Amino acid sequence: MRLHRAVMGCFLVLGVSPILSAAGIVYTNGDPFADNGTHYSKSDTVPASQIVADNFQLATNATIDSVRWWGTWNFYTPATDDFTVNFYADDTGLPDPSQLIASRNVGNVVEASTGLSRSSNPDYPKTLLEFQAAILPVELSANTNYWISIFESAGTNDSQYFLWRENDYGTAATSTSSGAGWSHRPREFAFQLEGTAPSVPEPSSIALLLMGGVVLVGYGIRRRKTLS
Repeated sequence: MRLHRAVMGCFLVLGVSPILSAAGIVYTNGDPFADNGTHYSKSDTVPASQIVADNFQLATNATIDSVRWWGTWNFYTPATDDFTVNFYADDTGLPDPSQLIASRNVGNVVEASTGLSRSSNPDYPKTLLEFQAAILPVELSANTNYWISIFESAGTNDSQYFLWRENDYGTAATSTSSGAGWSHRPREFAFQLEGTAPSVPEPSSIALLLMGGVVLVGYGIRRRKTLS
């Protein structure tokens, strides 16, 4: 018992915990300010329903509790926000409709102007916005293909719908049937996942910990010899 306490004390003295987690950004999907256009993502039928999803893979297990994304409104901002954030499993390179991992409806979205135009095209002068919302935690595993879909249903006409920022060419997907069926779209969309993930101790801390462990083991052996 004393040796166990000493080992735990060694962890604390060295500033290393057996299980550590760090809060912050766990995934960023490209540069949100890279201009490759926008694409609407909405569930209502004005002018037509179309939901967008993009794939991602985490480097470590993580608990997602906040999502940030970039885009704008077509012409007018709705009086209230009504966004949905869905997480899907992957099915041969597309979202799997039968494996909806989590669905989070968020109406408390924070919108902030980036001060930039949504497009370098002068015909589309609307300002690019940054959206951020806290969500109920979603547990995701490392090295696993997932899909995130972000869409809104607050717009009531074809002048009030959300346009998600496209920032590169890639492997996104769209659905015109509320996520029931998906097709490829060769784009990437600007989003960021935030939460907590296990942190890896620095190599120097690990080395000190191992040295401390060796010293404690040696101490225990000597103590048993003395007692005998």
